[in-house]
Amino acid sequence: MASEPQHSRERDPSAVLVLSAKTIAVMEMIAQGRSYEQILHACPALTYRDIFDAAHEVLSKTKSRGASRIAKIRRRHARAYQKWTPEEESQLQKLILDGRTVAQIAGRLQRQRGAIRSRIIRLGLVEKLSTKEQERMRRILARERRSITGELDQSVGNRK
Repeated sequence: MASEPQHSRERDPSAVLVLSAKTIAVMEMIAQGRSYEQILHACPALTYRDIFDAAHEVLSKTKSRGASRIAKIRRRHARAYQKWTPEEESQLQKLILDGRTVAQIAGRLQRQRGAIRSRIIRLGLVEKLSTKEQERMRRILARERRSITGELDQSVGNRK
């Protein structure tokens, strides 16, 4: 198998991940559900080390992409993906009791709206939101649920 770089598209069609041909071949077989033994039998030139190297190549390249993605998000939301402090949780509760919207709270706490919604749910504060904000949150969560369900259905359909 040749090792010249090839491109693999992620969810974002404009984002291209460059992987070696060997890595792409190994990962495609893994995605098809083949065991290591089946991969080695189908491609006698491969070794276990080749399979492990392919996984390492993918992980090392996707981790760095994830870090740059987080850095980009943090330019807009400085506290994104950072651990919540008890003070922030208290401030969240106070802002909700003051009648603030999720968008306003996100701006104040420098976090993404999804993080604010998740924390509101985790802390059991949904009922403390204004009626209008509760309705908005339910619509958004229902839309996200439908989107995830559709992606799962599509993913399962692709395996058949």
